[in-house]
Amino acid sequence: MIQELKIKNFKSFRDEVELSFEPSGYDPYNSIITMPDGVQLLRFAVVLGANASGKSNLLEAIEFLRYFWNNVPLTNDDGIDIQPFLMRKNALAYDTEFEIKLYIDGICYWYQLKINPEKVCSEALHVYLDKQPMQVFCREDEGGISRLHFNPDIVRLSQAEIDVMAINCLRNMSMLAVLKKVNVAVSYLDSMRRWVDNCMLPSYSGIYSSLSQSTKKLIEDSEEFREYLMQFAKEADFNISDVRVQKMVALFGHTVENEDGTEAYILPEICQSIGTKRMVELESLIYTQLKRQAFLCIDEIESSMHPNLMEYILAKFINTPDNQSQLLVSTHYDPILKDIDDIFGKDSVWFTEKGKDGSTSLFSLADFKELNKLSSIHNAYMNGQFGALPNVL
Repeated sequence: MIQELKIKNFKSFRDEVELSFEPSGYDPYNSIITMPDGVQLLRFAVVLGANASGKSNLLEAIEFLRYFWNNVPLTNDDGIDIQPFLMRKNALAYDTEFEIKLYIDGICYWYQLKINPEKVCSEALHVYLDKQPMQVFCREDEGGISRLHFNPDIVRLSQAEIDVMAINCLRNMSMLAVLKKVNVAVSYLDSMRRWVDNCMLPSYSGIYSSLSQSTKKLIEDSEEFREYLMQFAKEADFNISDVRVQKMVALFGHTVENEDGTEAYILPEICQSIGTKRMVELESLIYTQLKRQAFLCIDEIESSMHPNLMEYILAKFINTPDNQSQLLVSTHYDPILKDIDDIFGKDSVWFTEKGKDGSTSLFSLADFKELNKLSSIHNAYMNGQFGALPNVL
């Protein structure tokens, strides 16, 4: 589970911003998981803001890390597909920085990365085996060559193993990607790689004319998922009685009542609405997420979806017991603030706002004082008390 993420000089984030999944205090409406060291983590967070305020950039920062950790470039010359904040002089002279703290198997990991479009400038991983962090490895760029250091107190590697990792560590790749190339076991770094592979799902932002191949395969292969999907469709009042896949074409069963009684029809996915297909996509992702107890980002969750259905999807996820999955969503739909103290707590709400200099600030609803005195947080937001509103003249 992710505890916090810090971003600096990525797209519209010029200055360092921090997204935290730690609750600020006791709130009975928070959905939280307690780690073995007593740290509490939220299972849900929503980011709200005007168009072009940086909401999607926050989710893209997480998606960039997932891609970078997995990408194995062929040569040093491939570069790194990273976009720094460009609206300042000498923009390319500044490095992009990430820090993330997360829990894997009950242990807190602290990862740091500094990069630019050409190379990794520095990279490090620490673990908290007690109250103080212990370094697993660090890496520094020296003239385009990565110098590696492993802590011998917790990482047992021969010199030959260190040498083979150094040879395969290109200047434009992560240490997690190096592990995909070499047959070397590295304590804690291997655990983080497995977490990225299994528990960090690709961000979802699209609205597609047809279901994705992965969703169709899940429908085809898993009777359990089909039952899960049909139960959801029934609870959400979709007129769908069955979903099957034949030769990678999704077929939807519909039951109707007319003057001839009850009749069943099979219609191909092309006859389904965009909203229906988006619902199936989202539920396939959330089903997989809950199974893996994974982290998932959804951009503009309200797209092509009735607000009641969106709220139902969120409530169903948040109320799933005994699960360490986490969901981060962005939205333009401000009435979601009415769900505070109903579906989720105040600590789960974040805002993005873009300044006149083009940079995005990120701040939490919990940063504001005396929220309990407000009769309506939604009305307060619409009246400009929290900012993060479009400047419509």
